Amino acid sequence: MVRILGRSYPDAALTTRHSLKLKNRILALFEDSEFRAPVLKLLSGTGLAFVIAYLAQIVLLRLFPDEYWGIADYVTAWVSVLAPVASLRYEDALMLPEDRRKSAHAYLLAVSSVILFSTALLLVLSFSDTAMGFFEDKGGQWMLILPMALLANRLAKISELWLSRQESFGRISAAQVVQAGSMVGVRIGSGLLKPSPGGLIWGFVAGFGMSFLSMSGRVWTTLKASLAGRPSLSDMMAVARRYRRFPQFTMPAAMISGLITRLPILFIPEIFGMAVLGQYSRGFSILFVPLSLLAASIAQVFFVRAVEANRSGGLATFTGNVHARLVLMAFWPSAVLMVAGGDIFATLFGEEWREGASYVAYVAPWILLTTVASPLTRLFDVLERQRMELLITVLSLIVIAIALFFGGRSNDIHTLLLYLGIGGAIVRFGQILWLLSMAGCSWSAMFSPYVRYLLIGAPFLAAVWFTSTLGSPIVTTLAGTVFGVAFLGLNALREKLI
Repeated sequence: MVRILGRSYPDAALTTRHSLKLKNRILALFEDSEFRAPVLKLLSGTGLAFVIAYLAQIVLLRLFPDEYWGIADYVTAWVSVLAPVASLRYEDALMLPEDRRKSAHAYLLAVSSVILFSTALLLVLSFSDTAMGFFEDKGGQWMLILPMALLANRLAKISELWLSRQESFGRISAAQVVQAGSMVGVRIGSGLLKPSPGGLIWGFVAGFGMSFLSMSGRVWTTLKASLAGRPSLSDMMAVARRYRRFPQFTMPAAMISGLITRLPILFIPEIFGMAVLGQYSRGFSILFVPLSLLAASIAQVFFVRAVEANRSGGLATFTGNVHARLVLMAFWPSAVLMVAGGDIFATLFGEEWREGASYVAYVAPWILLTTVASPLTRLFDVLERQRMELLITVLSLIVIAIALFFGGRSNDIHTLLLYLGIGGAIVRFGQILWLLSMAGCSWSAMFSPYVRYLLIGAPFLAAVWFTSTLGSPIVTTLAGTVFGVAFLGLNALREKLI
């Protein structure tokens, strides 16, 4: 301190040193080349994409009725189910070869498969009355956009994985922003001109299409450098044979995994109609989509680093750390919607969407555990245990199908979702425990994150619940935001993440 005219002021040099120290600590978050920096770089794009998409929901849910959302979400649910079949999951082989040329041929193999499958699907839907008849009371004519939506989605996601191998995480981050902006722009424009399910579906196509285009220049440059010459059909076939376990085991496992999450969307219209589906699918997506973006960003880096950690013998420690961070980041959004989701939905999206919040409360634990499990499933590929992955996903699908069957017999949507939430949480937690055991993690690493964050979060959640009893949805929403920041900040300081 220095004294001027009898008053004390901070020493300028000391203040400068403190500022530099703080600046260096912040910059250090991005300079960690092992795992944190790539994840933060991806999350910067994911975070901005999330903000764009979430702010847009405030407008979009007022432009389109729940029935239109039900139709659009029904169509795009099929994209998730068919995505693994389209590429035969050969994109998962991108990370494994040390030879860059082999990796490039794996990319070409996956892209070629997607193009052929999408073309065949378009022909079937265009000329088969039986196929279109199946969708008459659900997606109807809008199912004809499905092949294009599938093509755009797969080209973007496979290219993201290719650029992850090149560690072009900044380009991927920018593409995520382009995706969100394009999707939102088309959907809002359509809603203002003439709302229809088609506007929502074409927004989906535009988002992923523009994302792929924004990455295409970097993809082309790195692909040419990796091939170091012309691509070879014989080399592509050699890659197909070498990694045949991916179409044999990973592909059906991934399709079943996608079906596990989307099966309720395909099942609900059969009993409750498209309006109820719209309420459920929007409530589900409002929680699931941002958490899945988070999981996808981590999964891209986790796949690359887990391969390296497995080679060096550090897979258990690395996996345990990533597992704990996933639990931390997914805990608050899931828990706060269970406690006060109705007020939050009413504030952000309108009172007519309060019912959707009651739906998501039943399945929030399932969504939380799905977010945690999703990146960790890459361990099946890292350890080449695809046969086990297939077995676990088949068992999970059976449990989900049983929950839907018995819940559906009640003819009550709340009972169905209760059964679904319990069944989904059980299968996902079992999958997480198996994956951590495969990686060699201790029992403490498996269970302690859930216990720790539940105990720390309980007082914050109690405070949010108390505000919900005051009868002001806006106050509840503000409390959920403030206490959520406090919860994450406290844990970040405790665990020296900052």
